[in-house]
Amino acid sequence: MASSRKKRVVDETASDCDEVAEDMSDEDTDESENEFMNQLFLKANVNLSELADMIISQNYVGSVIKQIDAEEEDDSSMDDDSGDTVFGLVTIINLADKKDKDCIQKIISMLTSKSKSVSPQDGQKIEELFSNPNETVGLLINERFINIPYQITLPAMQSLRKDIEKANKKQMPFTFTKILLLCKTYRYKIEDKGQVPSLFFSNPEEEFLVEMSDLSVTWSVASERDGVSEKKWDEDDMEATRTVLVLGVDKLDSFIERLKSELAQ
Repeated sequence: MASSRKKRVVDETASDCDEVAEDMSDEDTDESENEFMNQLFLKANVNLSELADMIISQNYVGSVIKQIDAEEEDDSSMDDDSGDTVFGLVTIINLADKKDKDCIQKIISMLTSKSKSVSPQDGQKIEELFSNPNETVGLLINERFINIPYQITLPAMQSLRKDIEKANKKQMPFTFTKILLLCKTYRYKIEDKGQVPSLFFSNPEEEFLVEMSDLSVTWSVASERDGVSEKKWDEDDMEATRTVLVLGVDKLDSFIERLKSELAQ
């Protein structure tokens, strides 16, 4: 499947290179996807290679973030981008449709058990969500390297929404009732007694989704961090965490509109 430019350059003020959201293609190897999944799931018992292969197999939904040289961008370079480095990934996986896959079973089990360890009540809600035949949950993946600006998220999410619409017109299984997002988050280890620890998001735009979510659960991954993807937060007073958000599928449009509003300021 040939790759094509999907979105315009987001950072139009940069002089040398810019980030763009592109269609995924066969040239985007599972090594890149594996790296992004590793920084999200860390040491969780999830078959990341199987998950990466799954993402590539549905490359008609979602996009990768690449960096291009603004001075060298022309028609020929757009046709041949096999050497481009992947800096980010945005896609969605139908957990119900892929529930027979080992990696999906492990993700569901991990999310359920971790949530129950923090809040049995919320963990029960997540378990019921996965087991309810009337619910179709999409696992939204929004991953990128830490130095890539969040502005790229808007065209990537707009592209994802269009891809979902196209897939549904072709009777592909991308009709969802709920969206689930696992976020890389951090919090201070020491807070005033009785105070809820402040939560920080590695992808700052994901904080917009907290107020839109039906459910939010955070747990510590301090013992699982790898020292590379978590290096920025490798400080004595910070603790690496993961936060799962559950949202109605209509909140994807709300998220896009919020991003538009923020970027227009």
